[in-house]
Amino acid sequence: MKPSLVAAILALAISSASSTTFAQTTQPNPAGADQSAAIEAHAEVPVRRVVLFSTGVGFFQHQGTVTGNAQTELHFKTDQINDILKSMVVSDRDAGRIKSITYPSLDPVSRTLRSFQIDISENPPLADIVNQIRGAKVHLSVGDDTVDGTILGVETKDRLIGPPDNQKTIQIPTVNVITATGIRAVPLDNVRNLDIKDETLQKELAQALAALAQARDKDKKPVIIHFDGTGERRVAIGYIVETPLWKTSYRLILPDLTSKDSAKLLGWAIVENQTDNDWNDVTLDLVGGRPLSFIENLYQPLYIPRPVVQPQANASLTPQTYDAGSEVPAKAANNSTDGNHFSDTSGGSASTGSGNLYSDTPTPRPPSFNLSDVTKNGATTGGSTGAAAETPPDYAQGVASIANAAKIGEMFQYSVKDVSLGRQRSSMIPIVTEAVDFDRVSIFNAAVLAKNPLHGIRLKNKTGKYLLSGPISVMDMTKGSDGNLTQNYAGDARIDDLPSGQERLLSYGVDQDVLVDATHSAATDDLVTGSIVKGVLTLKFLTVSSQDYAIDNKADREKTVLVEHPINDGFELKSPDKPLEKTAQLYRFQLKIPAKSHVSLTVRQEHVRSETLAILRLQDDALVYFTKQGAIPKNVKDILAQVAQMHRNTVSLERQKAEKEQDRARTLEEQKNVRENIRVLPVGSKSQQDAINDLSAKDADLKELNKTIKELQQKTEASRAELEKFVTETTIE
Repeated sequence: MKPSLVAAILALAISSASSTTFAQTTQPNPAGADQSAAIEAHAEVPVRRVVLFSTGVGFFQHQGTVTGNAQTELHFKTDQINDILKSMVVSDRDAGRIKSITYPSLDPVSRTLRSFQIDISENPPLADIVNQIRGAKVHLSVGDDTVDGTILGVETKDRLIGPPDNQKTIQIPTVNVITATGIRAVPLDNVRNLDIKDETLQKELAQALAALAQARDKDKKPVIIHFDGTGERRVAIGYIVETPLWKTSYRLILPDLTSKDSAKLLGWAIVENQTDNDWNDVTLDLVGGRPLSFIENLYQPLYIPRPVVQPQANASLTPQTYDAGSEVPAKAANNSTDGNHFSDTSGGSASTGSGNLYSDTPTPRPPSFNLSDVTKNGATTGGSTGAAAETPPDYAQGVASIANAAKIGEMFQYSVKDVSLGRQRSSMIPIVTEAVDFDRVSIFNAAVLAKNPLHGIRLKNKTGKYLLSGPISVMDMTKGSDGNLTQNYAGDARIDDLPSGQERLLSYGVDQDVLVDATHSAATDDLVTGSIVKGVLTLKFLTVSSQDYAIDNKADREKTVLVEHPINDGFELKSPDKPLEKTAQLYRFQLKIPAKSHVSLTVRQEHVRSETLAILRLQDDALVYFTKQGAIPKNVKDILAQVAQMHRNTVSLERQKAEKEQDRARTLEEQKNVRENIRVLPVGSKSQQDAINDLSAKDADLKELNKTIKELQQKTEASRAELEKFVTETTIE
């Protein structure tokens, strides 16, 4: 094709595409939709509220006004469309109505292109395109000539090219056009311009090219909401899409060790605007609940394969249908003397204690929110420690929560007004600035650290807010040798979700002033008693697990130490009587250890298990073994001894019977041999007569053996029955 023809075709396509891209505002609906809504004004409906959940989804609410028939266009990533189709809600509040919500298909572009009258899915040459529009009226520019007519078809014709002595044949596509004067064959390589006179075909080609262009941007899909009505009306749009998790991080500022002040907890929400829209003065709600959310593939068109059935001449059948085929409660005093309880080698008390409580200090909330003014540090007046003391910088000064906290149903929400955050940007927003109660503790768990506990605190959430899980950077107020107070980094901790009114332990560093020796442990498994019930011997064993903790406080102040000890499944705690608290996996024991003192703790757990044995299945040696066990009561052992004797008697009878049966077998074999001798010896001879006499004697012996065996059989059965009756009717508990 000549360059001029290519340019003309492209110009036609671009011109047509330009006229149809915005068909929703300027052109009639080509699909034959309601013509009264053909002209729609574009309306901006901005984001006014964003609700971020801690499960990775966000609810976005747009609000604005429209006038008359209008539309608004929102853009989403392709992988967000399923959430839009599942969750979008719209409202036209003032006597208007929602006409439709349109969006591009996810069908493969080749399938979409094949749906148009002109199929360009396979990048066809001009000859194939012209052949597809047979019957269409066209205007051709051929050199200085023009051809007007109707396309009949396209064929190829041979043409010789090259010098006369070396000519080659090539095939030239030629379009046959029916004109007023007849059929005219026009080689396509001579056509400078081809103008399709059929407006429908022009529009189809333009739409196919527009679909092809749109398919190149696979990550952006426009969703258009059409509003019908008259006058100015309020509208709203809401939907759920996947969003980054909003996160929390905290700073915990502890007072000096000698101070009775409350600690200060600063909480920051970390939010990210990963959408393609700026957030301008929106209400940002941060929800701490975990609603269930899932993705269902609603965007992918589904096609059900159907069988191809050949037509039949006989009558059709009717279509068939087919049915589808904790605080631990106190317990009674433990009188056991096994194991050591709390003991203080320095004479100090080792009783459990709860530490000091501190009252809340309210923090004011500013009336408005500006991200640029969130972190203005200032000075505060601290407690004076003398003429040499200086006021340290207070990292809580100038940081105030700008979030209203509230419980909504089963979830908790922080709400921040007038938030502005550009797209693809992130921000830290203060949501907690509260005084909190706490107790200093040292937490020992041998599985975490073998010789030292960890510095920790018991944080008491009396803020009235739900504290979501997140990292906590701990700042500790310390006094230097010059008497000055400074705030220093003490370590990092992590907190799980902490509802209001509950407590959590935090650990943030190694307490090197306390040493713990947890190397002494013991485990025993002893038989403690036995009983007999209807032929079953029940043996009870006591399994004891004990662990010693030797705790040495080398600090010059009293320490509160929490010892975490694992709970053995099925075991009962015997010593100490009661832990401070327990979790699903461990006990916590609290000890107050004076300065420069040593305290020991023994944790003892016991488990009683039973084994059952069928007495009649026990051998003599097993029965004798149990009669020698001191833990089994004497009356039980006496019964076992009697059973053993009765069992031996029965076994003796069985052995005698077996011996007689062996004798009978030998006698039968001997009779067989004698009968063979009688058969071969001379008839009437002395040898034969002696053999006959011997056979008679063995017959008498065999009769006596059979009689004895029968008697022994009866005695054995009687002995066995007596044993079984004795065992099954004996019960000693």
